Amino acid sequence: MDVSVNGPMLLVAAYWVAVLTLALGFGVLAIIVILRVHAQGRDRRDERARQHWLQVMREVLAGHEVQTRRLDRGEASGFIEAWNATHDTLTEDESKRLQPLGRSVGLVDAARGMLRGNYHDCAMAIIAMGHQRDHGVFDDLAPFLNDRSPIVSLCAAQALGQVDPPRAMAMFVPMILEREDWMPGNVAGILARNTDGSAALELDNSLLRASTSSMVKLVRFLADIDPGRAAAVIRQLLVSPIDDHAVSVCLQLVSDKQDAPLVADFLESPRWHVRMHAAAALGRIGDAADSQRLEPLLKDKVWWVRYRTAQALLVLPGMGEEAMRGLQLRQSDAFGRDIIDQVLSEHAMGVAA
Repeated sequence: MDVSVNGPMLLVAAYWVAVLTLALGFGVLAIIVILRVHAQGRDRRDERARQHWLQVMREVLAGHEVQTRRLDRGEASGFIEAWNATHDTLTEDESKRLQPLGRSVGLVDAARGMLRGNYHDCAMAIIAMGHQRDHGVFDDLAPFLNDRSPIVSLCAAQALGQVDPPRAMAMFVPMILEREDWMPGNVAGILARNTDGSAALELDNSLLRASTSSMVKLVRFLADIDPGRAAAVIRQLLVSPIDDHAVSVCLQLVSDKQDAPLVADFLESPRWHVRMHAAAALGRIGDAADSQRLEPLLKDKVWWVRYRTAQALLVLPGMGEEAMRGLQLRQSDAFGRDIIDQVLSEHAMGVAA
């Protein structure tokens, strides 16, 4: 190889590589700056729109006449942010007073355009369409119930429940068992917001077809929104051959006083957590006579059973600090006397059970 010939060529090549690299770097930096400036401009535009429409919504809610117009293309995001934030503080009746405003500005059309946007825009648009309660958007929102994102799918469930509750609950409730990524608290919130009884009806129907493990999961939600219906299911489960975990869940949920004898049968369970939950349940639904059933558990070998038993005894009708002290004097077991001391001390300090 002739180094004297190739040397200058290599230097030229290296020079141009450096120039191109530098130009590329400046080009990327320029793009970043442009995108940043564009984003800041968009944020300022959205904030102006948000503040403007927040004021308009306040005036509408105050009963004032306001001049409205169709949303400009650049106002949709700001309007929807203001719309959702306002509805978060309103009752259902107050929310309905904003529906004419939503129709006049073209909320649904603006939100439909945002459904094809990024994750945040899509979720915000779904929520906004739910607040409008326009039956015509149901088919737009229904596919999002199957979205891979648990947040988007739960937003869709909430919105559908506002638009057409019976139809929405018929779709949503069966999916509760399928969607392991749905947080129980969010599911319970959606069910609790249902006011026409369709959520309880669908849960009841699903329970008829569910396996034992599925029934335990569903009955938690039913107990929150319809304790009467849940009581019958819990009673059925407690007399069925179910596993100890299911029994514990049912004992935590039982609330009907007529089930006290059924609950008392579990005070002698070989599993300590079942005895513990049975004692706590009897404290909620039992009467003064149940103190005799609970008293033997004050000397249970498991601390948690003794503790929940003492708490249950304290809240039974006819009991109280004086009665608990008398009960303490009858205890031959040191553990029983100690646990009563602890529970009474906590009660005196206002410690919640």
